[in-house]
Amino acid sequence: MQVWLNGRILPAHEATLSPFDRGFLFGDGVYELVRFFNGVGVGLDAHVARLERSLGLTRIGGFDARTFPTLCHDLLAANGLRDAAIYLQVTRGVQIPRAHMPTPGLAPTVFAYASACGSIDELATLHAGSAITRPDPRWSRCEIKTTSLLGNILALLDAQDARADEVLLTRHGLVGEGAYSNVFALVGDTLVTTPVDDDPPILHGVTRWQLLEEAQRAGITTAVRPISLDELAAASEVFIAASRRLVTPILAVDGRQVGTGRIGPVTQRAFALLAARIRRECGLPPG
Repeated sequence: MQVWLNGRILPAHEATLSPFDRGFLFGDGVYELVRFFNGVGVGLDAHVARLERSLGLTRIGGFDARTFPTLCHDLLAANGLRDAAIYLQVTRGVQIPRAHMPTPGLAPTVFAYASACGSIDELATLHAGSAITRPDPRWSRCEIKTTSLLGNILALLDAQDARADEVLLTRHGLVGEGAYSNVFALVGDTLVTTPVDDDPPILHGVTRWQLLEEAQRAGITTAVRPISLDELAAASEVFIAASRRLVTPILAVDGRQVGTGRIGPVTQRAFALLAARIRRECGLPPG
């Protein structure tokens, strides 16, 4: 595997990081993950904008988010990949000795790698999962795509214990987002997803935005508003959306069956609309 480290592409086994990197010592960094089909990044401009936002909010300087697409294509070429996921991480950099207060002007550490993923055809069959709900243990700046994911991991350990695939995180009786995904629920005849800048705040999910846009264009009744736990329990369909897996139907929440216990028609249609958009964006023939 060839990886990107601070402007160079090199074999993964030759890539080394300082133990004094603030990303290692403090989780002081941000990241992005972009899904590529046929060599084209899905929603790549939106990922660049979100990376710029994360870098700006954390005040991490020294890396131009607008170079991300070139980095991605160089990395895909170096690994001979077309269908892949690219992970990019930017930390504030190396600081010796360790100190909570960052030294001004640190050079960031920029690391990225590409991993092979299935084609859009391989994702054509939806694979259902289950979820649990848990109070959100994370900080209040979830719109920053930070590498500090301990809160997410602790919640996922609970899901692992419950043999569930995802955790739907809640605050004040309202559903926010999953530990690694955004949430949609069919409440009555309306497909509802939670707002990004509300309480609880959630990540500006690129797949969430694309799916919502396609559903609205297709005439599916949608709403962006808070989802209560009672509404979640009564929803006839629930699914999660993320860049890597796109759409995952959730057939049980906290051990209770969702709707009929089968993948619902709105979930299937939403996924079909998203897949069609990806095919158009990536220059692939219709499915």
